[in-house]
Amino acid sequence: MDPDDLEMANEIKSKVILHWNCRDLVEFPEVIRLHGSHIREIYLKWNKLTTLPSWIMELFNVTNLYMYGNLIKQLPVELGKMTQLTVLDLSDNKLEQIPSCIGNLSNLKSLYLNDNFIERLPFEMSQLSNLEILSVSDNQIVALPEWTGSLPKLKELYADHNRLKELPNRLTTASELAMISVCFNRLKYLPLNGFSSSPCIRFHANKYLNYMSYPLLFQLLSQLRITCGCFKTHYDASVINTNIKLYVETKILYEMNNVIMNDVIIELPRQLLKIHEIHENAICSLWELALRKVYTDRYKHTLDVSSTKVTIFYRPLFKSTKLDFTLSSTNYTLYNLLTNGPTSICVNSQCQQPIFTEAWIIIGINCYADSIITTALCCSKSCANAFATHSNTTIKLHWHTIN
Repeated sequence: MDPDDLEMANEIKSKVILHWNCRDLVEFPEVIRLHGSHIREIYLKWNKLTTLPSWIMELFNVTNLYMYGNLIKQLPVELGKMTQLTVLDLSDNKLEQIPSCIGNLSNLKSLYLNDNFIERLPFEMSQLSNLEILSVSDNQIVALPEWTGSLPKLKELYADHNRLKELPNRLTTASELAMISVCFNRLKYLPLNGFSSSPCIRFHANKYLNYMSYPLLFQLLSQLRITCGCFKTHYDASVINTNIKLYVETKILYEMNNVIMNDVIIELPRQLLKIHEIHENAICSLWELALRKVYTDRYKHTLDVSSTKVTIFYRPLFKSTKLDFTLSSTNYTLYNLLTNGPTSICVNSQCQQPIFTEAWIIIGINCYADSIITTALCCSKSCANAFATHSNTTIKLHWHTIN
């Protein structure tokens, strides 16, 4: 045996945790395969590995695998057979895709994919029922999939320095979520609904983010979690899409207070298809009413906002909330809207109706955060009037659609 291999074999035999960082390794050492069946943690950070060997699945006692700072471009399908893994760190590599086999890592608790070239996360990752930490910062992800909000044990989500334009609406109903970090993205809005788990949300350096919903604003204010300088007056006019855009007149208000501020364009979430002014006497579509009826029959979802606290309650009314529809494009859209959750809950505390695609909207400047444009959604004209009458926390602004 080569003297170096002999030395490595002896080191492996004497350890349970193997630290072989910064050794200029270009291949995963096969000596680990021959003598390391007992190893539980492997650290091969800052080497020059370009791949993982197919025999890696034979290391059936390894629970923590750290491959940070290598040159890995692809992952073998055999990685999915390491179902004993609880921590997997593949950060700072050359990955462009994550294989579907990663969804087989049923015991995985922490997954680190930072500093790669990933554009999307595979649907199979939704099977990671024990995942607590998902970190995908410094990639090229345009959209986080809705299923991230359905990971039952997810506590921390890090997606800084990507290309995100919105966050999954389903995150608002995630029961264990304690931290969301989405700094340095392209977010145009945060979810309008408050978060049932009341997480800490870090979102600075999103230059197109220029407003916040009434429930979420109060939720963050009550936790002292608003970051100064988050909100700008920029608008991304280079992107053409079908989202509703509103021109909000703020200039007159600020000139009265000797403050120079231009009028602002805000973009609403894509789920909203129709909005009404507070005094507009309109009737909700049958589509919207049907969504509200089906949702309230299956879920208990309430919102209570006061100047000192925000209470959000969400739970399925039945053990199984599977929605059975015949397959069609309309029913597929209906299914997605219901499972992703409502755009908001009516801010009239006496109502609590879910809002999906159609709402009466009040836009203003909140007295507790006078530099932040705030939107409040109501399910009907009567609720909008009631909220405007009894709420003394918002100075209403004039607005009109520009679509």
